[in-house]
Amino acid sequence: MTENSSGGGASGIGKWLFIGLSLILVAYFAWPMITGKSKAPERQPLTTQDWGTTAEGERPAEQTCELTGPRSHVVLTSRGGSVKSARMLDPKYAESVDKPDTRIELVTTSREQRMPLRTSLRATGEAAQQVDFDNLDFELKESTPTSCTFVHKDAAAEVTKVVSLTDRPFELDVKLTLKNLASEARTHRYAIEQTSWRSKSETESSFWDLGRRPAWLTDVTTHTAKGTKRHLPGAFDPDDFDPEEGFTKEHFLRAEGDGIWSAVSSNYFVSSVIHQPVEGVGAPAAETLIEEGEYYKLAHGAPDYGHMYRARLAYPEKELASGESVTYDNLAYFGPKERAVLAAVGGADSGRINMTEAIDLGMFGFVGKYLVMYVAWLFKLVGSWGWAICLLTISMKILVFPLMLPSLKTQIATRRLKPQIEAIQAKYKDDMMQKNLAMQELYRKEGIRPMLGCLPMMLQMPVWFALYQALGTAVELFHTPFLMPLIPDLTHADPYHVIPIVLGGSSFLQQKLMPAQGMDPQQQKMMLYMMPGIFTAMMFFLPAGLGVYMVTNTWVGILQQFLVERWIGSQVKVPEGIKVREIKKRESDAPPALGKGKARARG
Repeated sequence: MTENSSGGGASGIGKWLFIGLSLILVAYFAWPMITGKSKAPERQPLTTQDWGTTAEGERPAEQTCELTGPRSHVVLTSRGGSVKSARMLDPKYAESVDKPDTRIELVTTSREQRMPLRTSLRATGEAAQQVDFDNLDFELKESTPTSCTFVHKDAAAEVTKVVSLTDRPFELDVKLTLKNLASEARTHRYAIEQTSWRSKSETESSFWDLGRRPAWLTDVTTHTAKGTKRHLPGAFDPDDFDPEEGFTKEHFLRAEGDGIWSAVSSNYFVSSVIHQPVEGVGAPAAETLIEEGEYYKLAHGAPDYGHMYRARLAYPEKELASGESVTYDNLAYFGPKERAVLAAVGGADSGRINMTEAIDLGMFGFVGKYLVMYVAWLFKLVGSWGWAICLLTISMKILVFPLMLPSLKTQIATRRLKPQIEAIQAKYKDDMMQKNLAMQELYRKEGIRPMLGCLPMMLQMPVWFALYQALGTAVELFHTPFLMPLIPDLTHADPYHVIPIVLGGSSFLQQKLMPAQGMDPQQQKMMLYMMPGIFTAMMFFLPAGLGVYMVTNTWVGILQQFLVERWIGSQVKVPEGIKVREIKKRESDAPPALGKGKARARG
């Protein structure tokens, strides 16, 4: 922290970007070498039994049922009564701006045993099982545009599963009724889950992505009465499956507290299963598991290597007497992380469910939450997310301006003192102690406090990180254009490189107007070109929405510097000279002669 702090402008942000790049280097290269994570991991303790059992012999033909709501289209299959396809109908949820007629598919696995909303009824104990197999074949008994009824019946059980649309977007109601047809008591354990398969290329970024969030960064999330927990694949390394750490015999990680919902969550979309209280049915456990590619016989490091993300609600085992039945009620959500829609999931019960917790705003989420709320309010005013980001940036710059003012005044004063600073550096170029003393006296006389220059920047760091996280997870910006045709999508890198060029030029201008002080001419020249170069390179990869923020931030910073220079800078008087007390050299400062000082060691 020195007198050349930029006070939060482009060069100030650049310093923190430089620190961030250094941390990325450590994360990608040094840390894996220290921890050994760079080595191919051992296999997880999963077995072929984890796939579950299926009836032998010829199976009935698959039947499908389609549900179409105002904003979504869902296809269910008789294999497990699970979801085979889930797509959002809004045009903005196209696969890409180049494929406007193809909607994003939220079901990414074709394995029967890993389909979303798959129903499991097998108990884990030794009691007589209610059903014989893990993977059941159902018969489609009734199909309407808003409801599907599946029935599985054998000698011991009748299972009726009804999946229907609710009056809220992207939401399904799932009711399962199990009746014991056996002549004796039988035991079952009901579980329902969400799944998603993602390759490493979709979920992991390389060093050259320069901190950009991966396209389909995915985690498994649980929300219980004790809070919300998120886990990435690193939480399920082969040596992590310890029962004392909360892992069950089925290798699922069980969250503490009564389960409310479990979900597979990516940047912009979430698939969840939600508990609906029913009399006589205990609260479920919220459990998660991420299966490594080795389990799917994929070579570690291969292009198609990936993970199966699984999140489920597992209810307590329950015994049914002969002729007795029980009904379980769940909600399911397949859709975008639109804040207003998530807040309404469950209707009157939305307060308990609190699906907005599926949005991950990072360690500074308490800041990001209000930033997103504010930018959404601005959007309602101007009707454009791009201009809302610009107004957000301007608002933030005005808000922190009182904190920035001492730093800007210090910059101006330091620049006006350049002749005196250069004179001191020349006079005491071989005496660092005397030079520092002279600089301190010069700053004290002029009322300059260099250490304050970094304080405003430090105070803004939570806001910057929260804004980056918020822009990277705000589905409202997904496939949203700005200044068409220049920026077709605020959540992706600018394809025409307009923002990198504009930001680089703006940063160069800011450096030119107010160069960093306290450096020799060669260092200043290097900063003049290096900082704009860093910004330009970063914005070739980062989302355009973040670039809109940075361009606006730079130009507002230039304007602030101009105003402070004109209105406040004139108050700074440049001294004609300054007297500096000389530090007298003492004999004790010289190295001791041979034979003096400590006695020689004998021996």
